[in-house]
Amino acid sequence: MSTVAPLEGEKTLLVLDDDAAFRTRLARALEIRGFEVTAVASVAEANDIANKAPPAYAVLDLRLE
Repeated sequence: MSTVAPLEGEKTLLVLDDDAAFRTRLARALEIRGFEVTAVASVAEANDIANKAPPAYAVLDLRLE
């Protein structure tokens, strides 16, 4: 996954967290703030999303099981 500066005005965001309840709450909170959120539970899912349509932003759980 590469790091690319987000496009101005781009509001796509990827949430990667293995805790389903937290992931859902966080995604909803960010959607309310105007982001287009894609929420996934695994690195494989995140890589698939990032390769197809890289998000402008990402929130990643750094301690995945």
